[in-house]
Amino acid sequence: MANLSGIFYFDSRPVPNGDGAWVRRGLVDSHGRPARLLGAAGLLMGYAPSRFDSVADDGLVASPEDWICAWDGRLDNRADVLALLGSGVAPRCSNSALALRLYEARGAAGLGGLIGDWSLAMWDPASRRVILASDYAGIRPLYYCRTADCLMWASCLSHLVRWAGRNELDEDYAASFLTRGSAVDRTPYRGIYPVPPGHAVGVTPGGVSTEAFWDLPVHGETRFENRECYEERLRSLFRESVNVRLAADTATCAELSGGLDSSSIVCMADSIAQERSNGALRPVTFTYTHKGSTDEKYFRAVERARNFTGIHLDLEEYPFVALNQTGNAAPGWWEPRFTELARQLADIGSGVFLTGQLGDLIMGNMVDDSNQAADYVHQGQWRKAAREAFEWSRALRAPIYPILWRALRSNCSSWTPATDSGLSNEVSGYARVDSLTKAFRKSVPPREIERLRKRGWRQASPGRRWRLRAVSEMLESRILQTPETLQHISYTHPYAHRPLLEFMLTIPPAEVCRPGEPRRLMRRAFARLLPSAVLQRKSKAAYTVPYRQALMPLATEVLAKPGNIRLVDLGYVDRQSVIERLAAFVQGLACNEPQLRQVLLFEFWLRNREAAGDSFGGTKKTGQEACST
Repeated sequence: MANLSGIFYFDSRPVPNGDGAWVRRGLVDSHGRPARLLGAAGLLMGYAPSRFDSVADDGLVASPEDWICAWDGRLDNRADVLALLGSGVAPRCSNSALALRLYEARGAAGLGGLIGDWSLAMWDPASRRVILASDYAGIRPLYYCRTADCLMWASCLSHLVRWAGRNELDEDYAASFLTRGSAVDRTPYRGIYPVPPGHAVGVTPGGVSTEAFWDLPVHGETRFENRECYEERLRSLFRESVNVRLAADTATCAELSGGLDSSSIVCMADSIAQERSNGALRPVTFTYTHKGSTDEKYFRAVERARNFTGIHLDLEEYPFVALNQTGNAAPGWWEPRFTELARQLADIGSGVFLTGQLGDLIMGNMVDDSNQAADYVHQGQWRKAAREAFEWSRALRAPIYPILWRALRSNCSSWTPATDSGLSNEVSGYARVDSLTKAFRKSVPPREIERLRKRGWRQASPGRRWRLRAVSEMLESRILQTPETLQHISYTHPYAHRPLLEFMLTIPPAEVCRPGEPRRLMRRAFARLLPSAVLQRKSKAAYTVPYRQALMPLATEVLAKPGNIRLVDLGYVDRQSVIERLAAFVQGLACNEPQLRQVLLFEFWLRNREAAGDSFGGTKKTGQEACST
């Protein structure tokens, strides 16, 4: 996919040669074709396509009124956008031209009409404003830094950090990452921000404004009289979601775990490829294996049913994390695997990689969705509420009273269960321990964006809030964003196809999941698509053992030299608490392991930055100095 980069001086001064060189450097990509640049007074905007982008689709355009738009991504609903804009638009115009016309006609709200994985940068000459925007799921990355003198932006965070000279660690990011594993609308670098998913960021000499152009379908409702209509609509939308993501003239690569999500994608992609008359290549699958994996029976069933053999990567060789591989510009898991994927995709010549992310949540892979009882309470149907609670109680083998209490509480307030909450109250003493120091907690007060997270899901009916909250938190955390190592390809998620997501979030929850029937609708709709072994699968593979194996060298290294913990030196975590938890971890004891993983990842990410000469600290650059480095 494309790279975007640019700079805007607020006082309209000519862009210095040094900054022009930085803009061009942000477009350099060994996988790409020559970059293009357009500018105006004080402005320089650049775009560089990858070799997988269509030659016919110009990602950088200017209008007769001197508007400019640089586009990175894929547009899935061209026909709809053309119909919306009317006869004045040429049918073969580029995606960037369509986005530009839509914004000119409807402002930021118009960007909500663009369905696909995309980011863009736009220049509005009348108001001397730069607009930066990303699709609703934030899949294509875009970052910006505003100083007193200028605005800089780039697709690549590593590049923007070097260009802006930002070497101050954002403590709000650190606190959020260490407690939740992600940070809303922040990066590790103070003053550098990601463009929020589903938002347009407008930057003028006077300041920064942010406007949402998409929100959760909290008031939407889709109901059919006939149950088969739900199945037919799901099949249609799922086929569309896979079809628009397939490579045009090269093989499409895809993950295959043997679970229902990845298996459905692979089987659908293979069916479409065999149906096409243009000789489309069948998908190439990547499977991650490890000793004792319960997945092998199922991914082998898919390979047999589809008559192909995939590529198998051993997680001992490409682990969850390694001592010297902890992410690039930001802490990140799976860097060894992503690096190997990038190499293998280059050998294959593929520019598309499909994942099954978001499938569990969207398709109803949940044992406990007893919140459905809350809707009967909301409607005043007390007998049905009690019957519903009893059915979930029996399926979960749990008391009925906590289910009824949650249903009542959801109706009497905007309270909604946390996305990781269950009915059990049996937790260890370590369940809430995060090892953060008291001083660090006090020095980093919660920011408005963190304290008042987007609460649109609270307006939904009580029975739907849980899933809407879970989706909201996943989008805010940018879990679906393309890893830096794979930014040159289309790293994409069919279950994040917006029409599919909106459909699944607006149909009755009981159609998606019932007591003892997770993925209820999915199993009916895909009965002819999947091998029977996969269709009937009830288990969910866990990577607990590979996670522990990968983290053990990191934990051992810290325990061997407990005086060299960088997070302790920064005052973020308490040394004794971390040491005690790591000692428990290596012995297989309770230690709140999910949060401890974040501590270890952040610790070794800091160490690796220092080893590379990119440690935090020093004199902060401002204004002209930051822009012209």
